[in-house]
Amino acid sequence: MVDDASGADATPGEGDAAPMGSSEPPPPPTYPVRLEFEYPASLNRFWAVPVIGFVAKIIVLIPHFVVLSLLGIIVVLSQLVIWAPVLFTGAYPDWGYALVGGYLGWTMRVSSYFYGLTDGYPVFGFRSPALTDGDPGPVRLSLMPAATAARWPAIPLVGLVAKEIILIPHLVILYGLGVAASIVMLIAWAPVLFTGVYPVWARDLLSGYLRWSVRVQGYFVGLTDRYPPFGVEN
Repeated sequence: MVDDASGADATPGEGDAAPMGSSEPPPPPTYPVRLEFEYPASLNRFWAVPVIGFVAKIIVLIPHFVVLSLLGIIVVLSQLVIWAPVLFTGAYPDWGYALVGGYLGWTMRVSSYFYGLTDGYPVFGFRSPALTDGDPGPVRLSLMPAATAARWPAIPLVGLVAKEIILIPHLVILYGLGVAASIVMLIAWAPVLFTGVYPVWARDLLSGYLRWSVRVQGYFVGLTDRYPPFGVEN
């Protein structure tokens, strides 16, 4: 299965009308934070060897974990600055998209590799996350920046607390999906080890969990003002 991001820019907006003579309603607008995958035809069976493969994967990902931990601190600190241009100008700064979006894209590449959705070792770097055509490679995070940003979420403390409250339903569901993802990893190793193929049901659940998670994160840090939809698809 290949998720194609090449048509993202052509997706109609909310105000677009259906073609004349057509009774079909226009397709729903594309959510501004999209995570897409190009799944490999087969997987390296070594990573599915019980215990050994899991420990080995954690070891090879240590450099990413270290860098992402440091970047995570920088991203948190950046929120103490980004609120000002959003509140006073109504625009999310370009450097904020590059930093925060790049961090989320990097995190999703590492998470996808850890879950076994791709065999390609994740690259280091942001890979131009602010471009609407997304990151190159098997895991692509695409952002579609809006011309203006809502100012109320940038009100110190008030906006942050309000977002946390309205995101509670998502956080509850994501917690359950996270538990399910851990259980899936305990089950999916067997078909991967013996067939070299990730079960479609497991792949869809894990990729859907990551999609849902990054949409919520993107909304929380202000990369989009559109409340994230419920669901595992883009």
